[in-house]
Formats: sequence, C-alpha cells, structure tokens
Amino acid sequence: MASIFCCFRGCASFLDLGFATPTVPTKKQPVIALDQQQIGQEVVLVKDGTRICGTGGALGNTAIMQDKAYFEVRLQQSGVWGIGLGSEKADLNVIPMGNDADSWVMCSDGYLRHNKEEMHRITQLPQEGDTIGVSYNHIELNFYLNGQKLDCPFTNVRGQVHPAVYVDDGAVLDIVFENFVRDPPPGFDKIMAERSSLT
Repeated sequence: MASIFCCFRGCASFLDLGFATPTVPTKKQPVIALDQQQIGQEVVLVKDGTRICGTGGALGNTAIMQDKAYFEVRLQQSGVWGIGLGSEKADLNVIPMGNDADSWVMCSDGYLRHNKEEMHRITQLPQEGDTIGVSYNHIELNFYLNGQKLDCPFTNVRGQVHPAVYVDDGAVLDIVFENFVRDPPPGFDKIMAERSSLT
C-alpha cells in the first residue's frame, strides 16, 4: 500500500492535480554587517563584513531604529581599536574615533570618547579573546566586558546612528550581530534591518 501511495504522490505532483501545496517564495532577510561603502580608506573588511582590520573605521550597514538593540565585538588581535556608535557623518579616516560630534566610542586605552572629550574611563581593559557587548536604547549606550556591565554609559547620543568600530596598529575585531556569546541584557535584541530595506 505504501508503494502505491508513493507512486500516486509522484504522479499527482507530475500531473498537478492540485494536491500539492504551492510553495510561497519568502523574502530573505537582509544581512546585518559592516558596510563596504561606509569605511575608512585603509580599512579592510573580510568574512562577509564581520571582521575589520587595517587602519580606520567602519559603520554597520543599517541604522539602529528599534527601541533596544544589542551587538557584540570580539577582540581577535590587540592593537588600537574602538567600539560604539556613529552617524553617517562620522570621520572614518581619523583614529581614534570619538573626536567628532558624530561618534561615541569605547577605546582600547579605556577612555570613552565623544566630540574630543574623554567622558569616562574604564579600569579593566579588554584583552585578546574578550567579548565586548554594546547595548543602545536611544537613552543610554552601554558596554559590557565578557557579560559584565561596565557602568560607564553615554547619555548624549543623538540622531540616527549605526554600529561603529575602528582599528589601527594591528588590531583585528569581529563584529557579531546575531548568535551572541553572551545573552543580551533583558529586553534587548539583535539589530533589526530598517523596514524600508525589507520591501
């Protein structure tokens, strides 16, 4: 009986008697990564836009539009680096970022910089292999070192911003937009693509 059913199923799909369920095409979700069009002149992006090396900065390919967003950066190789947020006006060729009004970054020397000011300083500096988490809720930009909140938020982030990273002096960073090593803080989730890019 089973062989008759299998034969009938094969014939039914060949003859299209209406028994087969039509497949509905699904739209592939855009991949969030670093943007090849928004990088410094001496930056190299590899691994499909998830690893940055060279010299300079890069922005993520989508702005943070949702209420509570989270991403991670893994410090693959030490050097000079920074992690945070930046607008499309941020100067991606100047190291360190944070020296203009359009970027807010935690730097490898422990300083949190914005608009040529050192806003905070962390004492526990990230090392090779560490994971730095970044959460943003349009009120505070917070950083986490291996899951522990650093309690040094930026509260002056304004405008439409993207994830931002920079490297120099041999630093290599991997930016992670999903499948996190650490759980995001409660209520925070991966960055979602803008609705306009989904249509």
